[in-house]
Amino acid sequence: MPGLFELKNIGYSYINGQPALSDINLVVNEGEIVSVIGSNGSGKSTLLNILCGLAFPNKGTISFKGEIFNEKSFKNDQFSRKFRSSIAYVFQNSDAQLFCPTVFDELIFGPLQLEIPRENAFHRAEEVMQMLNITDLKDRPVYMLSSGEKKRVAIGAVLTSNPEVLIIDEPMSGLDPKTRSFLIELIFTLNKVGKTIIIATHHLELVDHLQSGVVVLSEKHNIEKTGNSSDILSDTDLLIKTNLISEYPHRHDGKIHKHLSSGFLDHSHKKNQNNSQGTL
Repeated sequence: MPGLFELKNIGYSYINGQPALSDINLVVNEGEIVSVIGSNGSGKSTLLNILCGLAFPNKGTISFKGEIFNEKSFKNDQFSRKFRSSIAYVFQNSDAQLFCPTVFDELIFGPLQLEIPRENAFHRAEEVMQMLNITDLKDRPVYMLSSGEKKRVAIGAVLTSNPEVLIIDEPMSGLDPKTRSFLIELIFTLNKVGKTIIIATHHLELVDHLQSGVVVLSEKHNIEKTGNSSDILSDTDLLIKTNLISEYPHRHDGKIHKHLSSGFLDHSHKKNQNNSQGTL
């Protein structure tokens, strides 16, 4: 049985020839949580854009449920509708995603575009608002929301279309601790009901919490390593090599020594190597 997504020898370059991804080979299976990690500029967002059909590789092939797709595929209305209803993308910057007058308008926009009956769209919006605890924001203009509220609304706006796959770019960006905790719980809940979740992040604490499958992108824009969270996060040399953590000088009692820059490495929770939800 093919993977949900299969990427073979994917390469992507900008118009000026600057590479963004190089020789990417990856399989994402249905029902997984997968974290894509790497330093800024390593190609995380570009990889997400390719997975959700917003960008197309200059080299290699990508398939969804065994069907290879490219830019021409989306000229086929049947394929385009099936793909767009199956996959939802939550942008890093919620302001780039939210454009309707009110929160309720945001939540019903997607279902109505998919020609879901208006009554059903309204019912979905009510259910999602309750799940995300944003019912009191129903008639609020989007520009009056906090960053955490905007993130919840952005997620709600894609959940009302009931996608199979949720792709999230930097979910922790700009969020307070309470909203971060809520979002982690939400990811677990959505995955438990069968949704495949793909996340791009440089927050290693999130990867540690999720215990997911992990794809590490290097600063050369290729895959440096794949594995489960426990394996990846315990490989200090790998994290330093890919610029996800660093060593910095620190003066203590008149002496200068070095510390690693990521506090998550001091996390004392004993992780079971067999508990990773990803199978990379």
